[in-house]
Amino acid sequence: MAFTDMNDVEHELGEEKPPNGNGNRNFLIIAGVLGGIMVLALLCIAGLALYIYLPGQRSAQDANATNEAQATSIVLSSSQTASAPTSTSTSQPTAIPTNTRAPTNTPVIVLGPTKSPTVDIAVATRNALLTEAAKTSIPPTQPVSQPASTALPTTGIADELGTPGLITAAFVLVVIIFLMRRLRTAP
Repeated sequence: MAFTDMNDVEHELGEEKPPNGNGNRNFLIIAGVLGGIMVLALLCIAGLALYIYLPGQRSAQDANATNEAQATSIVLSSSQTASAPTSTSTSQPTAIPTNTRAPTNTPVIVLGPTKSPTVDIAVATRNALLTEAAKTSIPPTQPVSQPASTALPTTGIADELGTPGLITAAFVLVVIIFLMRRLRTAP
C-alpha cells in the first residue's frame, strides 16, 4: 500500500468525540468527600478540646491555686513572731553531800579535731516551714510540674543551611524549573 491516498487514512481514523462531562462530576464528588472529611476532623478536634483539654486545664488551675494558698500560709506563719516561750518546771539541785572519790590522774587520748554535723540554716528553715504547713488544715498536695522548654530545637533544614543556603536552594530550584520547561519545548 502506498501513501499516495491520504483520504483513506483520514476516514479510517474518524473524528474524535469529545469526552463526556462525567469527569467534572467525579471531581466534584471527590472534592465534596474530602471537604466532609475535613469538617469531621475539625469537629473532632473541637470535641477533644472541649471534653478533654479544658477540664484538665481547670483541674491544673485548681491545683495551682491550692499550692499558692499553701505557700501563702507558710509565708504568713514564718513572718509572724513566735509566741513567748513558756517556762518549764525543772528539778532543784540537791544539797546533800555524797561520798565520792577524789579524781585520779587519768591520761586523756587526744584525737584530731572532729567535724560535728552542722545543719544548714536554709535546710532548717525549710524543715520548720514544712512542719508548720503540716500542722495547718490544708492538706499538702504535690505541685503540678509541667515541663518547660528552655531552648528552641535545632533540627530543621533552616538550622543546617541558614538563610543564605535557603535562598541559594530556592534559586537553584527555580533554575531547574526553567531548564525543564525549555527542554520540553525544544524540538
